[in-house]
Amino acid sequence: MEKMNRRIREEIILVAPGVPRRQIGAVQHLPLAILCLAAWLRERGSYEGQVKVLDGNVRNISEPDFTNAIVVGISAMTGYQVKHGLRIASMVRRANPDTLIVWGGIHPSLLPEQTAGHPLVDVVVIGEGEQTFMEVVDAVFRGRDIAGIPGTYVPSPNGDGAQAARRDFLELDDMPLPAYDLVNMSDYAGIEHQFDYQSSRGCPFKCGFCYNTVFCGRRWRKKSPQKVIEELIYLHEKYKVTVFGLVDDEFFIDLERTEAIFDGILASGSRFHIVASCRLDTVRRFPAALIDKMKQAGVMQMFFGAESGSPKILGMIQKGISTEDMIEGSKMVAEAGIRPILSFMSGFPGETSEDFDRTIDIIPQLWAAHPLITVNGIFPFNPYPGTVLYQRSLELGLKAPQSLDQWGEWNFQYEPDNPWLSQAMKQKMKIAFYMVRFMYYLARLEDRYRGSPMTGFIKILAIPVSCIVKIRMAKHRFGMALGWRVFALMARKTFGYL
Repeated sequence: MEKMNRRIREEIILVAPGVPRRQIGAVQHLPLAILCLAAWLRERGSYEGQVKVLDGNVRNISEPDFTNAIVVGISAMTGYQVKHGLRIASMVRRANPDTLIVWGGIHPSLLPEQTAGHPLVDVVVIGEGEQTFMEVVDAVFRGRDIAGIPGTYVPSPNGDGAQAARRDFLELDDMPLPAYDLVNMSDYAGIEHQFDYQSSRGCPFKCGFCYNTVFCGRRWRKKSPQKVIEELIYLHEKYKVTVFGLVDDEFFIDLERTEAIFDGILASGSRFHIVASCRLDTVRRFPAALIDKMKQAGVMQMFFGAESGSPKILGMIQKGISTEDMIEGSKMVAEAGIRPILSFMSGFPGETSEDFDRTIDIIPQLWAAHPLITVNGIFPFNPYPGTVLYQRSLELGLKAPQSLDQWGEWNFQYEPDNPWLSQAMKQKMKIAFYMVRFMYYLARLEDRYRGSPMTGFIKILAIPVSCIVKIRMAKHRFGMALGWRVFALMARKTFGYL
């Protein structure tokens, strides 16, 4: 009994920072990053029964949660996750001042020195965190020094710090299944229709706006087909999953592996749907038989980053695709009965109004190419720290936050506000985004009510607005925008985002 009580007082708590959202239809994703850490701690360490997961996006977190904590790990992306991570770290300090607070995830990995300079940060885990975090925990429990553990940045009392050598990446086949059992699935309404699963990590491409070029060093690593098939079938049966959302940055890099996974799913007799991401130049290389097999195996949607309709901008951001790839690649997928969903961005450093017009022009071409082709938005470019385009943005007047607290206020939103944009360009970007977003929501409603009389009813109701969108896009008319601002406001109030 004494040993049991000691272990309870020595909890390892992993936190996904945020605040619960109450809006209708707000999508709540599983905190995969910390569920992977938890699973590694349990399998490779001796911490069964001591690991606890707190997801601030679905439940309120308070000081008593940390009374028995000996180590707290906070995983954060730039922006609101940093803000709420600091809020939670302050709770930890008040509840248990001796607790070691470890930060990891994308933002701390890209800016470890600045992150470690904050008084609510005791150590930063850089990059892939499973093994590094476990060694930090081992050091705490065994009374050893943390400094020098590969993959860490540890501040010193005099304000300096030391970054240890970068750690090699893990073999993904060695990874246990994320500790899905440590969260309450009832907190994630409808999770069986959007269940997050990761079959690979990283991306070998060099897009100038993407953090992955730094975080993963353009390395792509994969689980074997057999491991993926076994895990998908297990999760399908255990949690009654109807749709898996593959969170891989690029699922389709190895086509032999891809085909083997779909073959395995079909041979298993299990039936569920899959949503995955791909590149438009990659999908054009797919044999027709592979696309048919994807459809049979349950692939229902594929997301593509198109980014811009301007060849000049595509070259500048090092995207490596063409406008022909956009049209022909999405048509190949749509003709197989899979919905292709393309994302664009606007307001890149050096992008002119004429460049943006090329994006405006290609979207109606995509809509006309096949009724299933969908564009989910023309999102304003947000410079992400550590990337090539972030450095270019600084040169053009971007004022970067100078502290972790300031990064917490960095708002990745849909309102264009970069210093190189004119007011006219901002207005044009904003209203074009609203109109394209409306068409995306319409497609989502059609998918939701597919096969029911509601689909035809929705289409009839939307005809006048859809016609207005297409006319305005064709003529580049973005004035008189009150109605579109009202739509944006209603969407935010309903879903919590636009």
